[in-house]
Amino acid sequence: MSHRIVDHATARRAALVATIWVPLAIVVAAEIVVVGVGGTGSSRLITHWGAGAERTGPWWTYAVLVVAIGLPVIALMGFFMLRATRMAGMNPWMPAVAVGITVFHTVGMGVGSVVLNASPLAPALPLAGGVVLAVAAASLTWWLLPREAPATGSVDAADALPVRSQEVAAWTGRVELPSWLVALITTAAGLLLVLGIFLVLTRGAHLWPIFLAPTLLLVVLLVTAQVVVTAGPGGFLVRSVVGWPYLRIPAESLAKAAVVEVDPMADFGGWGCRWVLGPTRKGRWGFVTRRGPGLEVFRRDGRSIVVTVDDPGTAAAVLETYAPTRA
Repeated sequence: MSHRIVDHATARRAALVATIWVPLAIVVAAEIVVVGVGGTGSSRLITHWGAGAERTGPWWTYAVLVVAIGLPVIALMGFFMLRATRMAGMNPWMPAVAVGITVFHTVGMGVGSVVLNASPLAPALPLAGGVVLAVAAASLTWWLLPREAPATGSVDAADALPVRSQEVAAWTGRVELPSWLVALITTAAGLLLVLGIFLVLTRGAHLWPIFLAPTLLLVVLLVTAQVVVTAGPGGFLVRSVVGWPYLRIPAESLAKAAVVEVDPMADFGGWGCRWVLGPTRKGRWGFVTRRGPGLEVFRRDGRSIVVTVDDPGTAAAVLETYAPTRA
């Protein structure tokens, strides 16, 4: 199946519709069904796993869940897509994720849980159905969205250094997350940990999954807080201080290195370690922590890595010195 190729404005507009308006329509429709079915049936429905009367709760629990989860997700995804002005039309997987998440929670925690509430497998059956429908909806969104035409222009490679045959040029830099982002992630993880401890002590150890979210946040912070970047005769290397993620472009695979203007939100949809399809529709890794000049290193197959380091010009010049075309 070939995708329809359109200009940047059309592709971005379609992506915004799929990220904001389609999920909003799904949430509204789900809320109407939940209120219509739940409000005319039993006042208490099965709301969680367990046995006996403790398994039930008021029917409007599902109506609250549909809105309480749906609207913040739409607002968050919509905010990032609105700001991702350069890459929105090239990355249909982002709207696909937004639609998939919306379908999962509106079906699994809303419509399905109310309509199939009498099933002995409730709420497991609606949640399983939500997963299946979410994957189908996300896949359909990905296929139906038009694609932005690849960019025809290219960035200019840096000038190589005048290195003599007996000399070796090398460069090392660091990419660090901004302090405000580290503080935000740490605070969020800390609050979730405190909440988890409180719930486990007061409600029971069966609520231990609440610790998964803060643990994931802390792991992400650990592997992305500081990244070491190296350029030299061996090529280009980007490595977290804990050893992963680890990305390398050998010297023989280098196409070119250049200084580019980077806007984390516009180019990658956020800060930290990112992966998107770039302007040429090739994979583009980003280790981005600020707006401004950055280093972009291209492989010979068109893929690239972008890092927002100090003195990107020197790093690009070192890599150009050892690129195969300069050898």
